[in-house]
Amino acid sequence: MFLMKIGFIGGGHVAQILAAMFIKAGHSIVLTNKHGLDRLEPVIKRLGSKAEAGNLAEVARQDLVVLAVPYKAVFELDEDLLKNKAVIDATNYFPHRDGEFEEVSNHKLASSQLVAQHFIGSKVVKAFNTIPVANLKSLSSDASEDKQIAIPIAGDVEVKDTAEKLIKQIGFVPYDVGDLKESIKFQSDTPLFLFSGDRKSLANKFVQK
Repeated sequence: MFLMKIGFIGGGHVAQILAAMFIKAGHSIVLTNKHGLDRLEPVIKRLGSKAEAGNLAEVARQDLVVLAVPYKAVFELDEDLLKNKAVIDATNYFPHRDGEFEEVSNHKLASSQLVAQHFIGSKVVKAFNTIPVANLKSLSSDASEDKQIAIPIAGDVEVKDTAEKLIKQIGFVPYDVGDLKESIKFQSDTPLFLFSGDRKSLANKFVQK
């Protein structure tokens, strides 16, 4: 059975929804936030016995780390925090909120490439950033893969395998876009952002782009 210990940097809505779905699939969760672990007590209580609050070091010790914070907050974290770690980047870059990241704004780098550059030695996959997180539960399905909602992913080959398993476990189908630079195709400034559709519809959307 595929079971993991998953850490979340961020304890907000994105982290809570994904954590609940991962827990339902049997995984254990550690959440953290910058506002103090006491603020997470109601969240942990609601998520149940497979969830706990921890500091950044404890989150980083998990099998997989999910980034679920505002994009600019990533670069406030120590660059050695996620060295040699498997990372899912679920962040989105919004210039009006996050400030100017010129290489990302000019499409010289995908936003997740900059994340990977920041965390020295990390292995990063972009995923879970396109569908509004509030809709994840309602869109999850145990239907056949050709009828399930597709989630685009891109990045490190080994971590993609893990991400694909997680995506399937929570009732979606993964759509592999390629390496991390290809994640630029489904960032927040593309037609893929906020789009939800099956694998065929998603493929067509990429062709139209």
